[in-house]
Amino acid sequence: MLYAIKIADVSGSQPLRDIHRKEHLDYLKTFDDQTIFAGPFLTEDCQTELGSMRFLDFPDRAAAVKHVSDEPFLVHGVQKGYTLHRIRPVVSNTWRDCPRKEGNLQFFIHALDKPGTSETRQELRDAHLAFFKEHEDVFMYRAPLVADEDETQQIGSVYLLDMPDAEAAKALWASEPYNNAGIYETANLYGWRFGRVFDRFKVAI
Repeated sequence: MLYAIKIADVSGSQPLRDIHRKEHLDYLKTFDDQTIFAGPFLTEDCQTELGSMRFLDFPDRAAAVKHVSDEPFLVHGVQKGYTLHRIRPVVSNTWRDCPRKEGNLQFFIHALDKPGTSETRQELRDAHLAFFKEHEDVFMYRAPLVADEDETQQIGSVYLLDMPDAEAAKALWASEPYNNAGIYETANLYGWRFGRVFDRFKVAI
């Protein structure tokens, strides 16, 4: 089962981050085979880290929770609080082979549906799919968030984009049919960066 994990940094924790970074990176390396994508999410200008985002494969939710609980950054107070959702990917890309252009910036979108919008989602499905077909070269990854007990019940979406800059990312996101129709209760667009041990432009694979 695949899970999307979003972990928030504690404000002012940079000194602790520097102290425990190696332990954190060594920990992530042990999950290399299970990692679809991993890296920090940032402010829209891609300058300030706000937390960590990961898409990983686990046998069940308990294993995913244990992964987060044992994360050195959480153990040592660099980060606090997380969200964990099951995902059902609609593309097979990973950090090793995703569409990406050198010089571009990456962006992460985490969106949760408003209650009672499933019919609207279904009505817009064709337009939604056509949108992604048109822009498939800039979406490194995309997946609906789904309920643990029923993967046919969609509760949100996650996306990773490869774009020239933040303005281009925001303009594209504003035109996405689900977002444009207002089906999301919360929809956050962040800068994002490939993790130090999960970047094919920097790590031999």
